[in-house]
Amino acid sequence: MIHRPLVFLDIETTGGSPLSSRITEIGAIRVENGQVVGTFNELINPEQHVPSFITRLTGISDDMLWDAPLFRGIANDLEIFLDEAIFIAHNVSFDYSFIKAAFGEMGGKFNMDRLCTARLSRRLYPDQARHNLDTIIERHGFVVQDRHRALDDAKVLHQFYEKALAEHGLELYNAMNHLLVHAR
Repeated sequence: MIHRPLVFLDIETTGGSPLSSRITEIGAIRVENGQVVGTFNELINPEQHVPSFITRLTGISDDMLWDAPLFRGIANDLEIFLDEAIFIAHNVSFDYSFIKAAFGEMGGKFNMDRLCTARLSRRLYPDQARHNLDTIIERHGFVVQDRHRALDDAKVLHQFYEKALAEHGLELYNAMNHLLVHAR
């Protein structure tokens, strides 16, 4: 069994690479001992233009981000929110790489144990052909207020975890222990 805090996290960005794109939104839910103990939801000024296709997908526009804090303005609060937790995201490498790059730009280090819910879905539901977030939402009947907004997508990840726990119990924990990537 995993007895550490879990943080279900999602980000929205200006593009697909942490080398050339930036975070526009971070949404996260912290769970300790099976209970939600906090949420983190921040728009972030990426200091670059949000492409129109990203605005169409997320609804996040340049105008919304103009007065939002820079990453360095929320970094300390985010670090405290993530403290000692397992970083859980769908296709975790994407979200993790952007957060790590943002801390790196400030001269800081970022290193957490992490778990991918896409890989977890493949392990627990091997009979399913697809494991993207839209498919998981549809398969389990999750209700999402604002798909492609960070906090709402993080809520889906938490719902998926709760559903998997109800359906798989100990098998979920075994899968989590097997798939957990330890910080290096």
